[in-house]
Amino acid sequence: MSDIDSDMLGFAKKEFGENCELEKRTEWSYSFRCGSKSYCSISRFMLEPGLEVSASEIRQRWPSMSVRERMDFASNFGQKKAWTDNETGILKIIMNGGDDHIWSSCALAVLRHSDRNRAVEFLMERLVRCGSDFSRLNYAQALGIARDRRAAAVILPYYNKYLKAMEAEAVTGVPDNVFFGPIPYHAFLSIAGDLFKIEGSEEYEQAIRKYFDHPNEQVRYWAEHALGTEGPTTAKRNADYRNKRGNR
Repeated sequence: MSDIDSDMLGFAKKEFGENCELEKRTEWSYSFRCGSKSYCSISRFMLEPGLEVSASEIRQRWPSMSVRERMDFASNFGQKKAWTDNETGILKIIMNGGDDHIWSSCALAVLRHSDRNRAVEFLMERLVRCGSDFSRLNYAQALGIARDRRAAAVILPYYNKYLKAMEAEAVTGVPDNVFFGPIPYHAFLSIAGDLFKIEGSEEYEQAIRKYFDHPNEQVRYWAEHALGTEGPTTAKRNADYRNKRGNR
């Protein structure tokens, strides 16, 4: 499949590797196969600055769009660079007619709502009511970026929950798979980082820094990322990435 501009394919290869091949093109995104088991996706709103859609068109189409189509649109629409009243109108349609799968996929875009108070209240409500860790972390991430102190109270119960779960490491040790193992490293460090952004508390900073020396590299990377710090692990990964790109 090669239904893509050569410059766009070149961008994908530069970002994700020379083995990148277009797998699927939708109305709003490009999906690439980047190896036998690796896939990536790029928003057409990001690659095609001239791609526009009106709020009136989305309002008319939204009721008949499938969940998959809504997800594809919402997750990619949020990456649009230019933002006007038209985009806010589209965002309102999504916020009024979606679910947590759709809303969490564009949680960061919710912050671009013209009414910041409305955006924060929406994200806090979804954080409390959603039923999945995936959605919860996306909402908390957006609230951390918003730095609205009201959000700390709704994030704190999940921090305490994940903190308690982290105690299992002292008994069971580090699992072979830190991504899918029983210890919620990523969830805990992500939530702690969100609270640190909001409150700047030493408690959360120290809770994260504790994992800077963790025996697992991925956990160390998550900890550094949670504080926005280019520590040794992040610096090494960034250097490796630059070297790979330089050798292409």
